[in-house]
Amino acid sequence: MKPLINKQLYKFTQDKLQKHGQGGQIKNSALAMKLYENYNFGQLDLNNKQLSFSFADVLNLTKEIQTAHGVDIRNDPYPDNKDRLTTAEQHRNEKENSYAVSKNFILINSLSSLKVNQTSHELSGLTSLGSYIKGDEILTVEHSAIVLVENLAVMANLNLLNLSNLDSEIDSSIDLTKALWLYRGDVKSQQTTNSSYQFFRRFKGEVPLICFSDLDPKGIEIALTSHADFWLTLQNANEVDLPLLGGEQEWYKQKTSISYLLNQEAINLENPNEEKHEWQHSFEILKNHKKTLKQEHMLKHKLELRLVNI
Repeated sequence: MKPLINKQLYKFTQDKLQKHGQGGQIKNSALAMKLYENYNFGQLDLNNKQLSFSFADVLNLTKEIQTAHGVDIRNDPYPDNKDRLTTAEQHRNEKENSYAVSKNFILINSLSSLKVNQTSHELSGLTSLGSYIKGDEILTVEHSAIVLVENLAVMANLNLLNLSNLDSEIDSSIDLTKALWLYRGDVKSQQTTNSSYQFFRRFKGEVPLICFSDLDPKGIEIALTSHADFWLTLQNANEVDLPLLGGEQEWYKQKTSISYLLNQEAINLENPNEEKHEWQHSFEILKNHKKTLKQEHMLKHKLELRLVNI
């Protein structure tokens, strides 16, 4: 394994990836050279003193650092902080160079009992967001699937989901009334998504992994990059045109995610034998309507859901 990327190079790289998430050029420098040499990132043009890189380079670097160090370099803070109890052992200020207390915890819920570590735990009969659990203490999951949820409102309203007509042909063993529902987390640094993603991906190949996200470009991007096996989405994507008050704003704010999906489509077109993916059909409908639909709308209007392969 390569040594942990140092903080200076990490922050430099993160800044460049946030500005040029789909690829681009950056001025050659000592840090750019380290990025090129240590991670085989991009193409170095010494004549023009530039480091050029593609979207594929961004994905490969992100995957490498995620695998080695458990962080998404595009969004997560540098992983040098310690938990507050460890810091408190030597420092008067327990918050000094410490990450948030919630970092190692994940929020999970279920429509039935919680079945982990070969044990069944009954959940409260009161409406709740679920249970905050220290993720690394869960070694086994005895649910039919793990569902990664984009929005917090879903966690407290699982009973409102319309799961009645899910296509069992996708995987007959999946019963979402017996699934473990996992909140993705917030994008704020103090509530990083990293712990949820680490937990989710740890069970790849052991339990079916499902991503349930908004029906919008960002939601599709989340599903494609989550490492899930399936995407839980609307049975009829044209319901994105549901008559609602107010004008559409979100579609026009998601240019980065739209560019990401267009790039993915271009990559798929390079293989003429590859059939069009189901997410592409949904994306086409979104492009036609130029509208989006949130999970809260799906809940409140009891819209039928389905599973698709991703």
